[in-house]
Amino acid sequence: MPLARWLGLCALALMLLLRCSLSLASTQQDVSRIDRVEIDHVVSVRTEADVIGALEDARIEGKQVVIAGAGHSQGGHILYPNAVMLDMRGYDRVLNIDTEHKTITVQAGATWAQVQEAINPQRLAVAVMQSSNIFSVGGSISANIHGRHTQQGPIISTVRSMRIALANGQIVTASRDIHPELFSAAIGGFGTLGVILDATLQLVDDQMLIKTVTPVDFEGYAAHLRTNASALSLHYGRCSIAPGERFLEECFAIDYRPAGAQNLPQPLQQEAHVARDRLLFNWSRGSNIGKTLRWELQKGLLDKPGSTALISRNNAMRPPIRFLDYSSETDTDILQEYFVPLDEFPAFMRALKNVVQENEVNLLSVTLRYVHANTENLLPYATQNQVAVVLYINMDLNESALTHAEQWTRMLVDRALEHSGTYYLVYQRFPTIPQFQRAYPSAQALIDCKLNYDPGGVFNNLFYQHYLGRLTND
Repeated sequence: MPLARWLGLCALALMLLLRCSLSLASTQQDVSRIDRVEIDHVVSVRTEADVIGALEDARIEGKQVVIAGAGHSQGGHILYPNAVMLDMRGYDRVLNIDTEHKTITVQAGATWAQVQEAINPQRLAVAVMQSSNIFSVGGSISANIHGRHTQQGPIISTVRSMRIALANGQIVTASRDIHPELFSAAIGGFGTLGVILDATLQLVDDQMLIKTVTPVDFEGYAAHLRTNASALSLHYGRCSIAPGERFLEECFAIDYRPAGAQNLPQPLQQEAHVARDRLLFNWSRGSNIGKTLRWELQKGLLDKPGSTALISRNNAMRPPIRFLDYSSETDTDILQEYFVPLDEFPAFMRALKNVVQENEVNLLSVTLRYVHANTENLLPYATQNQVAVVLYINMDLNESALTHAEQWTRMLVDRALEHSGTYYLVYQRFPTIPQFQRAYPSAQALIDCKLNYDPGGVFNNLFYQHYLGRLTND
């Protein structure tokens, strides 16, 4: 081979390596391990050019594209057969912190932990994020997440603007003033309209907070929120998973109020006792004694009724999470979430208890949130002020268990709908298409927006194809 040609081939190979890092066809799955999909290849994104190049290649090769961050969406949102996967985790720089206007601009692959590390020295805090900080910013925006805050709605309420790479390679800014229809569709659109490159988010002041724990059964929980929510900075609730008369009946409201006196910034706390907590949680997966012991320790040590504690907002938004890491060939942990208005909460909880007990659902945790109404995005779940009921469940991975899970999930969705509520789309594709249509009647608006911005259907995933794709074909 002539030297010039050999050098040319080497240069081409080097250019490809510099443009993006590729891994060959592989089986990919999300954290639930329910769906396992063979994809074409993974692009490890490091630069904006990696995204544009991958989209160009996908168009030329007729491939579809999925977008992955931390991989914690559990309904096939990051998976599609023979697709190109954009792994955004390496695209994670903090681009700007504006202390005067209290905003941060950050690349989509950054985690909330990275955001907290950047803003804590500035005495600033995240306004809206999930309860834990392990998730990516882009993934959180794509799912329109919410968390423990009480004064804002889902994350869309804090997004000032985004830059999005469209299927044709064009990069556009989307905000409430520029491409507002794309702004409303991409937030909570699960990566089906474009690649969120970076976003500017509203922050709040870091504050010292007083944490209090109040016993309250679910009959009185809604009344507690009506009385207290407007004065709280953060809030969550817990209900008993211990078998017996207390099951789901004994609950606690954990409230965080501004403390007034400031002693900031506080060093960010790191998770401790991971091995111990993992051992105890593992025991509760298969043992009623373990569940009872966990509940007793939780209310005796972690959230002790009548206790108070002083903590910064940033540290209150860094609860333990690593102890939940779990891997098994035979079973998995899943999450589900249901939203119901405050007035309907007690009745829904009674219905939830009946379904869980009658179907022997292995319930590991029930936590509660207060979600402020917001209908800015095209698939809104917070159409009014609501209680979010978050279920942490262990289930087997065999076909019989999956079929059974579909059945009791559909029962729970029906109970939520009957009580003027809905369910969260971040989790399994167990609900039926009629249930999806009833819970999200504005889905056609998202379909129309996708057809406008991605007419060739470059962006796809199992979730979109299962629900919105079928509606498009109909």
